[in-house]
Amino acid sequence: MKITRYSVTRRLATSAIVVALVVLGLYGLWRLPVDFLPDVTYPLIKVQIKWPGATPEEIDTDIADPVERLMATVDNLDSLESTSRTGLYALNVSFDYGTDTDVAFQDVQAALTRAKPELPDNAEEPFVFKADPSQLPVIQAAINSEHWGPVRMREWTDTWLQDRVLATKGVAGTEIVGGLQREIRILLDAAAIEKYNLGLPTILEKLREENVEKTGGRVTVGLQEIIARTTGKFGSLDDIRSVLIARSQQNKIYLGDIAEVRDAHEDVRVITRFNDQDCVKLSVLKEAEANTVEVARAVEQRISELKPAFPEELQISYVENQATYVQQSIDGVRNAAITAAVLLIIVVYLFLGSIRQVVVMGVALPLTMVLNFGLMKVAGFSLNIFSLGGLVVAIGVVLDNSIVVLEHISRLRHEHPGEDIPRQAVAATDEVGPAIIAATLSFLALFAPFLIVPGLVSLLFQELILVMAGIVVISLCVAVTVTPMLAVTVLDERGHPRQITRFERFFDRVTQAYGWVLAQTLRIRWTVMVVFLGILVGATLLLGRVGTEFLPLMDDGQLMVKVKLPVGASVQETNRTLAKIEKRISDDPRIESIFRLSGGQVRGLYTYDLNP
Repeated sequence: MKITRYSVTRRLATSAIVVALVVLGLYGLWRLPVDFLPDVTYPLIKVQIKWPGATPEEIDTDIADPVERLMATVDNLDSLESTSRTGLYALNVSFDYGTDTDVAFQDVQAALTRAKPELPDNAEEPFVFKADPSQLPVIQAAINSEHWGPVRMREWTDTWLQDRVLATKGVAGTEIVGGLQREIRILLDAAAIEKYNLGLPTILEKLREENVEKTGGRVTVGLQEIIARTTGKFGSLDDIRSVLIARSQQNKIYLGDIAEVRDAHEDVRVITRFNDQDCVKLSVLKEAEANTVEVARAVEQRISELKPAFPEELQISYVENQATYVQQSIDGVRNAAITAAVLLIIVVYLFLGSIRQVVVMGVALPLTMVLNFGLMKVAGFSLNIFSLGGLVVAIGVVLDNSIVVLEHISRLRHEHPGEDIPRQAVAATDEVGPAIIAATLSFLALFAPFLIVPGLVSLLFQELILVMAGIVVISLCVAVTVTPMLAVTVLDERGHPRQITRFERFFDRVTQAYGWVLAQTLRIRWTVMVVFLGILVGATLLLGRVGTEFLPLMDDGQLMVKVKLPVGASVQETNRTLAKIEKRISDDPRIESIFRLSGGQVRGLYTYDLNP
């Protein structure tokens, strides 16, 4: 091979190229994003439309029918699945796999725009989002206090903490659940309204007219220009009470004369508690291309820096930190890869029996891994359990090509010790080159069909397969270039015959024993065939009893208990039921913390009221 001849005769130039590629690989490893799962975007668009107070029958007639009728005209549509419940309409729009999700998202929005004139006037604006598992909250923090009420905690989280967390690099948005939003309530006196002959539209119109701020234009004073603005927004409850509603002869009727103005809060629809204390949950969402671990750690650091400015009455705890689980999973796979590499080197030493040959393998293995990290960065992959799993699987075959080349070079050295070693390295590689290329192509052909299979399997396992394919191709390139170069540099120039090691003598005995067993088996070949056919039939029958699942069970240290009460159960009743469950399990010493959400349901990236 010309490339082998060049790498052996131009060792300095080859070394320079290898060093440059290693630098690029290390840079790629440093910049690779870290996540739990690969970037998988399902061809699924979710639509949520709130219609407060509407019954499921009304929603099915007035919202589901017009929306789904127009949604059925969208291109590449696979299926529509909708749910109509009290006050909420939910629609899942599934597209064929391979459809551009961004285009599908725009098509769904266009269909909703066409359906908008047919929707009820008091229905809220449709909320549309993609089903993207990589955009789950990286951190969920609970803010609680023994002295503050739910209104004050919610207001502080909304106006102070949220703004500062959003300024963190990599944070795309936040969601606040729990607490109670402040609400000014005006309780009208029916007798007073009737006495003064007032109507509700009149009162509402007066409130709208008084609660405005408008630009009054510009006023030029000498050399200065001043922008005038009216400040008519309500600043206190007294401002609301003093709104002039009407005049009766010589008397003025103010809102305070006909109504009671209270500083209250919204109705309780969602209750959140952390370790049996009222809390407000702040969920942090990362940017699509951001590193999960880095964003989570940046948010943690940001909150730690802000803690000195927190009111003394507030405490903040973490309900869930995705970075912890991701890092533990990545560390587990990484440790498995390191262990596999060490065991591989040991096995190579036992079979080759030469420290010099092990040195060559010890350079080829990490070099292949580092170059593969650079390739992953170019391909836009991330470090996740699938890509690292592909590395672990591929480690077993990474050195196959290099071992074949190195062993053939060593054999030629022992058979012809007087010949020039560079020439022997090129000749040995030329002899085994077609064989290792064919073996590599066969290995790639084994996994290629998985890339053709449509559906979620292809999306989920694409990185694993491509990482394995990339590292095997890189190992082939290393075997025909770097391995011969290192063999010329490292192997003994004298080429003395190698002594047989104890392991080789032991392995010779194992080989002899296997030959004896094989000879005995061939004598009773029909009996062996019947036994193995019986095993095959038994395995086939037992196959139906083996459980199946899409992903293996994963332990993230969290247990989720979902409770669904009969239709019509109040939020307080749901909360009491969950409190009983919490009380039963809270004595378990293995439990670190308990977070309770009553009256809400997490869908996609957001939490919705079950009964808006």
